[in-house]
Amino acid sequence: MEEVEATLFDGETVVVTGIAVLLDFDDAAGGSPDSPGWHAHARLPLGMVLEPGEEMRIETTDGRSGPVAILGPPTIEGDVALHVLTGIGPLVRSGA
Repeated sequence: MEEVEATLFDGETVVVTGIAVLLDFDDAAGGSPDSPGWHAHARLPLGMVLEPGEEMRIETTDGRSGPVAILGPPTIEGDVALHVLTGIGPLVRSGA
């Protein structure tokens, strides 16, 4: 897993910025459009509501961006909600 700082967007609207996420890549997926092979594990404030089924975009401070979907409810850990955001397309660097 790789830790990066990121911003989460709903369309062009910033949902949350400056969050630490762990990127998890699945080499076995082979970059198939049906199974892009990556997830972002994000710890968000407990009061932030993200609904399963929502599609968003994540953008990392190192210039990568990709579409994600929230497939299930978060895991609650104290005062934070741990969301697993599933990549539904490639995570690519701007200009790539």
